[in-house]
Amino acid sequence: MEVFQIIIGILIILITFLDFFHTTFSGRGFGFLSGALNRLLNNMILQNRSRSIFNFSGLTHLLITSFVWMALLYWGTFIIFTAGDEMVINSTTHLPATTVQRFYFTCYLLSTLGIGDFIPGNQTSQVLAGILSFTGFVLITTGLTYLLSVVQAVLGKKELSFLLSTMGCDVEQIYKFYKQEDDLSGFVSDAENLRQLILKNASSYLAFPMVNYFLSKERDSALIVQLAALHEVLEVLKMDWAPNTIEHTKINVVINAIEQYLKLGLESPEDAPDKLDSLTTLRSFWRKYGYVYKRYSDMDRRLTASLRYAGWNWKEVYRLKEQQ
Repeated sequence: MEVFQIIIGILIILITFLDFFHTTFSGRGFGFLSGALNRLLNNMILQNRSRSIFNFSGLTHLLITSFVWMALLYWGTFIIFTAGDEMVINSTTHLPATTVQRFYFTCYLLSTLGIGDFIPGNQTSQVLAGILSFTGFVLITTGLTYLLSVVQAVLGKKELSFLLSTMGCDVEQIYKFYKQEDDLSGFVSDAENLRQLILKNASSYLAFPMVNYFLSKERDSALIVQLAALHEVLEVLKMDWAPNTIEHTKINVVINAIEQYLKLGLESPEDAPDKLDSLTTLRSFWRKYGYVYKRYSDMDRRLTASLRYAGWNWKEVYRLKEQQ
C-alpha cells in the first residue's frame, strides 16, 4: 500500500509537470489539462460578458490555471508523504508527524523554505524530499518567467489592436482611409510591416496560449474585431486590382497573415454556425460603393468562430451607423 501510494503521488506530479511544460515551453498551445480547464472557464466568462469579470478574463485564467498546477503538485507531494509513518517525523522527538504536520511539511518543502522542525524519516523519504523540493523551485520560478512573457505578449496584442483602430471605427471608415490614395501607395509601403506585426502576434497563440483569454469589451483593444474589419475591407479592395499587380499582391500578403493568425488560434471553422445569414446582410453594405461581396470561405468561418470565442459578432465588426 505504501509503495502504491507513492506511485500515485509521483504520477500526479508527472502529469502536472507534463501539462505545465507543454503549455509554457512547447510552443504548441495548452496541455490537455490546462486546455480543458481554460475552455470551461472561457465558456463561463462569456456567459457573463456584461459583468466586470469579463475585463479580468485573462487574469482569471492565469491565476486559476496557476493555482491548479500548484494544487496538483502539492496534492501529489502530500500523498507521497502520507504513505507511511516514517515518511515524515519530528526532527526533535523523531515521532511520526500528524496529517496536519505532514501538510505543513509539504508546504515548506515545495516552497524551499527549509524550516527544519520536521524531516524525512527514512532514505526513501529523503531521496523524494530532495527531488520534490527542486520541483517546487522549478515550478515557481518558471511560472513567474512565463507570467512576465504573457504580460509582454498581451501588451503586444493591445498595441496592434490600437494601431488598427486608428484607421477607423468601422469598416466604412477603414475603407475610406485606404481609398484616400487611388494607387494604395500608403498601404503598399506599410503592408510588410503590418504583416510582420500580425504574424508576431500569431506566434503568441501557441507560445503563450493564455494570451487568447485576455478579452476586452472595448472594441479598440479587441484584436480579433480589428482583424475581422481589416479583412473585410481588404477583400473588397482586392476586387479593384488585377492579380498580377503589386497592390493585389500586397493585399494578399496581409490577408494571408490574418489567415495564419487564425489558423494558430484555439478555434476551428467547425466552431462557426452552419449559416452566416447575418454576414450576408452586412456585406450587402458594399453595394453602396459598387461592390458585390457575398462569397463565403474557410476564413469567414474561422473569423466567425474566433469572434464568438472572444464574445463578439459580425454586427459589432461592421458597426454601421444605420445599425447602431
